[in-house]
Amino acid sequence: MPYFWAWVIGAAGTVLAIVALTRAWRGLPLPWLRRWLTWLMPVLLLLPAPVPGYEGQLAPAFVVFLFEWLFQRDGSPVMAGRILLLGACVTSAAFLVFWLWRRRRPAVEE
Repeated sequence: MPYFWAWVIGAAGTVLAIVALTRAWRGLPLPWLRRWLTWLMPVLLLLPAPVPGYEGQLAPAFVVFLFEWLFQRDGSPVMAGRILLLGACVTSAAFLVFWLWRRRRPAVEE
């Protein structure tokens, strides 16, 4: 059960981070950049990756990546890095498709 609550706390922290950073990004000159960052943040913060040495356990990929890269002498951050890269690419592609779809959609006249 503590495993479940760790993910719940991580999700709640991600929501708080999105709210805080969305307010901080108001000054960015490009509105599409703000939206893209808002889409990308939850993916990068909550995307799970397997924890090396703990079969069946998952942790946020960025945590696994940083821990394996910085603190483990024989760490292997490659899998977590690939997961993060793939998540960022898929999210960016989905955002691009959504953004292009919204731009090409005809304006609704009232």
